[in-house]
Amino acid sequence: MPTSRGRKGFAMNTTLTLTAHDPIVARDGRPFGIGQGNRMRGLGWPYPSVVAGSLRTALGKAADLQFTPADSKRLFDVEVAGVFPVVDGKTLYLPAPADCVAEEVIEQVDGKPEKRLVAHRAMPPATDAADEGCDWPEGAALRPVVIAKEDDFKPKDTPAWWPVERFAEWLTCVSVKFDESFLLAAKMETRDHVQLDADSGAAAESRLFATSGLSVTHLPRHQAKPETGHKPSFHDRMAEVTLAARVRADGWPAMEKFDTWHPLGGERRLIHWANCADAELWKCPGAVATSLAKANRVRMVLATPAIFEHGWRPGWLNDQLEGTPPGCELKLRLVGVCIPRWKAVSGWSLAEPRGPKPVRRLVPAGGAYFFEMVGSDTALSLEKRWLEPVSDNEQARRDGFGLAVWGTW
Repeated sequence: MPTSRGRKGFAMNTTLTLTAHDPIVARDGRPFGIGQGNRMRGLGWPYPSVVAGSLRTALGKAADLQFTPADSKRLFDVEVAGVFPVVDGKTLYLPAPADCVAEEVIEQVDGKPEKRLVAHRAMPPATDAADEGCDWPEGAALRPVVIAKEDDFKPKDTPAWWPVERFAEWLTCVSVKFDESFLLAAKMETRDHVQLDADSGAAAESRLFATSGLSVTHLPRHQAKPETGHKPSFHDRMAEVTLAARVRADGWPAMEKFDTWHPLGGERRLIHWANCADAELWKCPGAVATSLAKANRVRMVLATPAIFEHGWRPGWLNDQLEGTPPGCELKLRLVGVCIPRWKAVSGWSLAEPRGPKPVRRLVPAGGAYFFEMVGSDTALSLEKRWLEPVSDNEQARRDGFGLAVWGTW
């Protein structure tokens, strides 16, 4: 659906629904092939570049391009964001925030002990204290990010996917209780294969290999609750999902009625790509916008892995940890960080000169950055930066790395 006209024709802002036909293969960087390894291992969720590359190839085919260098340059200008799970076609899910620390407690329910998770909120202290802090990085020390509870406990894994309404509660400092609306990580399905001899059509000697694929048609529910007196059914345990992606393409009329089958990831596993009229999935919740309008401290949580010039630190922050996010004029000062361990992304370039791509370090999805506002501007402008990329490199932003959501603390 065209939203406006640009210099080259249609300026498209399109929401796509992706429906998987098979488990998708999102490979990690471990060797796989003859003489290297016979087991293909996969990631827990496809990287944004996998989605962007597949979409651009499908778009190029739909536009009947010859994939010349000029065509490739045009395709690289197409902005792709996602993918995220969607339940019932109306509820978008986002990856769990890293500043949520889950504790397992046992409660009595109807006279029986039941385990449940309690969410603790990690954040830096509101002000610098004379007797606490960090001595790193030099010249602009960060504050420690801690939870309020002092008793020791072993943190448990939080549900991997949060419905956007509950995520909005977390971003506005409302207490969150985990229930069956939260979803767990996609299940990995392993398939064993044999190499076929081209001449005989029979299995080649000693040519066994295995692939791991993500089942993205259904995701497990957290604490599935069946009807009283019944065992949990498949519907009780698993939520049927589709995948959502957002595309911005200037001068691509083929996106108007985009509807095609095209592979996503490795092993040419098929996905159905189709236009979806519901752009509301990608809008900032009203509660978050209201909270931002009154805030003097804001929080940025990554919805997709980000690529920053300085590893964990965005390049748009100076040595004093002050700066302005891409596409925004609001000046912020970083005071705390809560991020998981870095991950790597690489790949194989089909463009000349062909060969392995350099390894880049990612800040994983869920990473949380705590800022104080510099100046008297309102943070309401961040409403328009909901699920917009904050990575440093422009091409990384077009590829969907570093989509961020904003809240308060």
